[in-house]
Amino acid sequence: ADPALVERLAGQGAEPAPGTPAQLATLLRDDLKLIIGIGPALEKLLNSVGVWHFDQMASWKAKDIAFVDGKMEGFHGRITRDEWVKQAKILAKGGTVEDVERAVKGAGN
Repeated sequence: ADPALVERLAGQGAEPAPGTPAQLATLLRDDLKLIIGIGPALEKLLNSVGVWHFDQMASWKAKDIAFVDGKMEGFHGRITRDEWVKQAKILAKGGTVEDVERAVKGAGN
């Protein structure tokens, strides 16, 4: 993997520091499972490549999508098909799950 790309995806200080209490660690990252198409397994995979926040996903470009998609064995194409970037943009701006559902349904899904 391209270290610069991994660093850009991870952001700075995105991951809670080792030893951070579990409740605080939960507050320091977004619940990526709020995005339609992301369950516990995919959230864990995203965390493993340094993705912890909606705003990270909202800024993904084609090469970022390709990098993460390459890590998603058995789930290739989900990022684009389920419009994760679009959903992440809504959630990063404080939108609700209902806002996301309306946006995705409105897109013909």
